Amino acid sequence: MKRIFFLAVLFLGCQHQTPKPNAALALSYPVAQYNDFIPNKCAYRFMYNEVSTPVRLSSCGITLDYPLLKAKVYVTYFDLSKTAIDTLFMDFEKRVKIFGKGTQRINENTYEDKRKEVLGSCVTLIGDSPSNLHFFATDTKSHFISGSLLFSAAPNYDSLAPAIIYIRNDIQKILETLSWQ
Repeated sequence: MKRIFFLAVLFLGCQHQTPKPNAALALSYPVAQYNDFIPNKCAYRFMYNEVSTPVRLSSCGITLDYPLLKAKVYVTYFDLSKTAIDTLFMDFEKRVKIFGKGTQRINENTYEDKRKEVLGSCVTLIGDSPSNLHFFATDTKSHFISGSLLFSAAPNYDSLAPAIIYIRNDIQKILETLSWQ
């Protein structure tokens, strides 16, 4: 009887443990569809993702509101006859430096379209920052726009990374379609 009990425990108790797969956060966002944005009495135009809603803040400053992602992209226009371009570049660099503190890496993608006279840059701050994306575009003579991404959430890069990448693609589209009036 002891032998049967021992064999039963031996055979029934020996099971192979199957490891469980690692879980991953799988966020999906709608495929981007772009519309023209032509603000009245402003010297620029571009295409924006229809997931966002343009809201006018000032005469030529806007916010692209992303309610699905709980994010906003603030876009400010500057007339270079009223503001020195050197000051705007220094402000941009200062903003990146301030928000870049404590991040692991800073990636910069430049953009240039000589035909449309657009020179720009999009800076991505990799790490926990209150604002992970900053960009500017200019023709270096008359026009300058600057923008930043802000979330209505705590700055946790790992959680926000899919949304940051999605909006970074929209900012790239803004730079590619930007034209001066």
